[in-house]
Amino acid sequence: MISQLFILSPRGDVIINKQFRLDVPVKVTTEVFFRTVKFWTDGDKAPAVFNEDGVNYVHVKVAGLFVAATTRKNVSPSLVLELLHRVAKVIKDYCGVLSEDALRKNSILAYELIDELLDHGYAQTTDTETLKQRVFNEPVHAHEDPGKAGSSGTTPTKKYGFFSASMGAFNSSSGVNGGNAKRSAVNRSVIEKPKGPAEGTGGRNEIFVDVVEKLNVTFNAQGAQVSSEIDGSIQVRNFLHDNAVKIKLALNEELAIGGRDLGAFGGNGGGYRGFSGGGGMAVLLDDCNFHESADLATFDVDRTISMTPPAGEFALMNYRVAGEFEPPFTVHTSIDDSTPYRLQVTLMLKANFPIRNTCTGLQVKFPVPRNCVNAHPSLEQGVVAGAQHAAYTQADRCVVWQFKKVKGQGEHVLTINISFPDEAQARGAKKECGPATLSFTIPMYNASRLAVRYLQIGGGTAHDGQVGGAQGGGAGGGGKDGKGPHRWVRYVTKSSSYVCRV
Repeated sequence: MISQLFILSPRGDVIINKQFRLDVPVKVTTEVFFRTVKFWTDGDKAPAVFNEDGVNYVHVKVAGLFVAATTRKNVSPSLVLELLHRVAKVIKDYCGVLSEDALRKNSILAYELIDELLDHGYAQTTDTETLKQRVFNEPVHAHEDPGKAGSSGTTPTKKYGFFSASMGAFNSSSGVNGGNAKRSAVNRSVIEKPKGPAEGTGGRNEIFVDVVEKLNVTFNAQGAQVSSEIDGSIQVRNFLHDNAVKIKLALNEELAIGGRDLGAFGGNGGGYRGFSGGGGMAVLLDDCNFHESADLATFDVDRTISMTPPAGEFALMNYRVAGEFEPPFTVHTSIDDSTPYRLQVTLMLKANFPIRNTCTGLQVKFPVPRNCVNAHPSLEQGVVAGAQHAAYTQADRCVVWQFKKVKGQGEHVLTINISFPDEAQARGAKKECGPATLSFTIPMYNASRLAVRYLQIGGGTAHDGQVGGAQGGGAGGGGKDGKGPHRWVRYVTKSSSYVCRV
């Protein structure tokens, strides 16, 4: 199957390099791979699979790291890609976080995992729970560096997915958890053991559920949706001490999947109103699939999923929504070509999500005509210093408009003055403007309105194990006494392909 597996840093440094067949040169392949990926022809991104000098290269980029494999055989690319994702997932489960620092500190553990995952280049066991019986090295926490800790001995802020450990209700030292945890559990290893009855550092008994949605939307020049799709996933990260405990997760009661369930919400589908209205409406998913361990015996009855969750991180449910929905952002563009030698482009950005939500990392890119001399973006008056930034990048021929934070229901305006060498080129360049593309992350919000009603752990009642999941929000906590398993439910919406034509 594969001849070599290696992991490179964003700079091309070799962090992990494992040879299986000795039929490809060790050092040459890593150098050839990184040079090819970094300097792919025409400035485009290198494909996931390519061939150089008779060697097939297959790679994925995870957390900024290049996880790659080489082979001289004619193997299935999809199989190797899935294997690389599994390798990255298992290393993350055992190291707590997938980063260059974590891999360097846990190189022995990483090599031990790779030896168990692969035998002579062939996949063996890729299940995190099964590997627990075969892996004996203890992880070293990359963030537990005494030289970087604060004066009080606490560790720096950590990241999990799209959220920081110090964010709102998910702060391990605040909120409903009582403030007795010294460190968030989201970046710890699945084999880390509790350290005392108080579940001190690294021993927290808890489970995380993230509802993550990626939006693919295209708008025409009039602002109407030409195409729209939601790729959603319910991600679970399990740190429960009891490996045999069962959980029950309940979704919206009025949840329809495909055409087969529409009759339950208004007869022949006539009463179904989709996502455009207020709360209490049915949620329609075009299709979905579940993790192999999910028990769906009662799913059609009350929309609950029962399972004994495996250790580590996994996707409990993947779903897709095709059809119009209320977009979180709309961009309206107007172009004034009345002035000779110049075009004036006005971008009007509207945030449609609720005012209680805040978008982070919003970036708008607007390509300008190739024959322009220069482009001068100007922000609207009254903008707080540092809240927005707009600049023209001549190498990319585009204006980049960045926001630090965007509150829901807000409106923002950007004006771009584009100059040309002559009047004729200015008139003909109008069609070369745009389209505007958006990239963003909105925590505590989901466009599909899919919600987790409660998360029950063990044999307790729904109330005992309940975690609320209203639209755009979530909560977390333990049992009645505050000492039971802790559970967290949170939501995030991201842009995948978000295009607004001019």
